[in-house]
Amino acid sequence: MKNKIALIFCAVTFFLVAQLFAQTIDFKKRYIIDNIYGLSWRPTMDQYSYIDEEQNIKLVNPKNGKETIFIANASCKAHEITSVYGYQWLDANTLYFPSSNKKVQVINGKVTSSNFTDVEHDNVIEKSIENKIFIIKNKKGVFVQSYLNDFKPILLCPDTGKNIVFGESVHRSEWGINEGQYISPKGNFIAFYRMDESMVEDYPLINSGTPIATVENIKYPMAGRTSHDVKVGIFDVAKSVKNGKSSYIYIKTDKKDGEFLTNVTFSPDEKYIYISHLNREQNHSKLIKYEVTTGAKLQTLIEERDSRYVEPTRRMIFMKNGSFLWFSDRDGWRQLFLYNPEGNLIKKVVNGKFDIIEYYGMDSDEKNIYFTASLEKPVNQYVCKVNLETTTLECLAHSDGVHRPVFSDSKNYFIDYFSNPTTPRLITLVNNKGRSLKTLLEAKSPFGNMKLGDTKIFAIKNKSGDTLWCRMITPPNMDVNKKYPVFLYVYGGPHSQLVTNQYLSGGLFLEFMAQQGYVVFTLDNRGTQNRGADFEKCIHRNLGVREVEDQMCGVEYLKSLPFVDANRIGLDGWSYGGFMVLSLITEHPEVFKAASCGGPVVNWEWYEIMYGERYMDTPQENPIGYEKSNIIPKIKNVKCPLLVMHGAQDHTVVQQHTLELLRQAVTDDIELEYFVYTTHDHNVIGSERRHLYNKLLRFHNQNTKGE
Repeated sequence: MKNKIALIFCAVTFFLVAQLFAQTIDFKKRYIIDNIYGLSWRPTMDQYSYIDEEQNIKLVNPKNGKETIFIANASCKAHEITSVYGYQWLDANTLYFPSSNKKVQVINGKVTSSNFTDVEHDNVIEKSIENKIFIIKNKKGVFVQSYLNDFKPILLCPDTGKNIVFGESVHRSEWGINEGQYISPKGNFIAFYRMDESMVEDYPLINSGTPIATVENIKYPMAGRTSHDVKVGIFDVAKSVKNGKSSYIYIKTDKKDGEFLTNVTFSPDEKYIYISHLNREQNHSKLIKYEVTTGAKLQTLIEERDSRYVEPTRRMIFMKNGSFLWFSDRDGWRQLFLYNPEGNLIKKVVNGKFDIIEYYGMDSDEKNIYFTASLEKPVNQYVCKVNLETTTLECLAHSDGVHRPVFSDSKNYFIDYFSNPTTPRLITLVNNKGRSLKTLLEAKSPFGNMKLGDTKIFAIKNKSGDTLWCRMITPPNMDVNKKYPVFLYVYGGPHSQLVTNQYLSGGLFLEFMAQQGYVVFTLDNRGTQNRGADFEKCIHRNLGVREVEDQMCGVEYLKSLPFVDANRIGLDGWSYGGFMVLSLITEHPEVFKAASCGGPVVNWEWYEIMYGERYMDTPQENPIGYEKSNIIPKIKNVKCPLLVMHGAQDHTVVQQHTLELLRQAVTDDIELEYFVYTTHDHNVIGSERRHLYNKLLRFHNQNTKGE
């Protein structure tokens, strides 16, 4: 009888657990928010296209809503288009289908198609579809190929060799550099980076997956040590085709103008190329104009200085008369300034105490510019326009939340993708007066009837009176008379903003942790972006000081809540967030119940030049700042259970950081858990990320919750 009762009890328990699990986020499942596929604007025309349920590509007139079929699915199949998804407009009558590598043209109802190119997609690293120029990288080098003139691949530049980098971003992808080449507006020239790393010290990464472990030496320029050398070259397409070999020159840059080269931009007429130079100290930048055909330096247009650092991360925006718009935070906020072609300031065109987030262009007569900005609430993102003559600002999409617009070429209309904590996705057609014309889609929750926690976005004050924005996710069906453990997720570094007023802004894992019975909390401290220059740059030379002060203000706020168990506060963070976790638990060891971190910086002397020296200067210039931020001598203060994780192939925060942390922990008799993801770089990605999530869940359930 006892055994039967036990079996019944186990069965019921299993059923209840299964039911509970069925109502929680499953990381093996994809949760897809409803969308309209192929939604895009037809070039030069006020019509938008989309893929309907029958996989026809339709056109819609926004004035009257009239729909017509541009290309029927049957016609696509007849032209051997395997998938209509992912199409791109080449011009008003031509579509490119990447999956089939075909272009399809429709003129007066007649459909024609042709193969676009036989270039292998995996080798293409840059392309200008409208000019049919491809840049291809393989084991033999980086090549240029075009079907406009039907020429065979030509080596972009033969000036190669050991430790020479082509076809990739340089300066470790800082200052918005994500490309290795830049194709000019008409496709006649290609600017390219050449980075010589031969003078940079080797850094070993160990691959244990071979029968005998092998070493991969990477070039890692640590703070205060020797940096690499970068040049910008110009490949002449026409001359190269005519001669059948590479024809190129190097821009005659001078390190005295600044050794870091960024924001490479061709003039619309392709006569000039502009490069932003930044000095090693990163407190002085120059925008310099060069001649394309000779590489000669012509003029320094703009110089900017800052006692902390300058970040030229945006390119010039040219106007028809040769004037240009330029991003700068010189007045305390990232906004736009108008210059004439000679580099003389005409005026500041955007005024206000807010940062511009994204620029979306100007209308055809260049009277208005369009962009997104946070305005008075940093967690929101609004669609705005400013009149260039009057500098009058108008908000076109002003509902609290995050708006991501897609504008027509004319800027007469935009498609507004909107989200807030309770709205997964709302797609609306809006005109340039800000009037909503039609709701195109109102997405339902991708989680069905699954119960998620309640998300609250709010602000608190730090001890200096600054506003700090926070996100708190409380457990589903929370009982306010009970006390819950806290899972505090932190990043806190520059170029980040974790707290935004959008759906699932914290990601699935934080929602999952709320389902597991945690109060999930995140705070954007001083040092994070989209709050003005002073808010972000005040951490200069003293990383981990003001950030920790602000995070502790968040902790004190949590302790004041009646439903928070102040004795069960857990921490988690990765990269800069790992540095923050270690800083918090070593400086306030009595506060935290448990902590986990991954890929943490523990000593800024072992971090790379471009990022590390921007915020800390060199170790020689700022020995006190480096000493204060060093975690290693403070690891003896740790009192709570600590889990440290790292990718063995980490090119960003090398494993030396955590290995030396372990060495000191042994010396100081500090116990901690250490786990290595042997094949992963700076983040654990792919299906193995589930392993990371499960590890975090088990660790915090055991040590924060106390289960």
